[in-house]
Amino acid sequence: MRAGLLLLALAAPTLAQARAPQALACAIIAAPEGLDAQLAESVVNVDAERSKPALDTLHVLVNRCAADQFLSDKESEAYFGYALGRMARDGLDAQLAGEGISSALIDTALDIGPGNANNPATKVTQGDLRRVSTALAEAGHDPVNVTPVGWGLITAWITATAQMFDARRVLD
Repeated sequence: MRAGLLLLALAAPTLAQARAPQALACAIIAAPEGLDAQLAESVVNVDAERSKPALDTLHVLVNRCAADQFLSDKESEAYFGYALGRMARDGLDAQLAGEGISSALIDTALDIGPGNANNPATKVTQGDLRRVSTALAEAGHDPVNVTPVGWGLITAWITATAQMFDARRVLD
């Protein structure tokens, strides 16, 4: 009986801690090269048929990692959302840079990142885009010169970020 209580006491602090970074990185590390770019494309274009192969590959990776980490069904679903958002962000970062837009600028404008608000978002609002536009102008990048492709990438970045942090809340 005492041994059981001791084991429970030792396990309790571990259960209360946030998921380890290496556990969250499992699917990202196991992903084939280029999957992040494919997932970024799926967030930008929202074309279910074109996105299916990349999403299927991600599901396989997530299911494998979820089984290794003994995740519940709810946690597995959240982990899929986290991996999708994070990998899409990885793919979008280079595309944004190619448009001359800093992903860090977007994160700062919307209070995104560790220790920040990371407000849950079901959709990108005009207010979000206005804050990004103001931040671009303050950084010396006239928002009028942002191409439609650039605005699409900004919107996709915000969407992927919301997906990642919403899922992270479930996992923590």
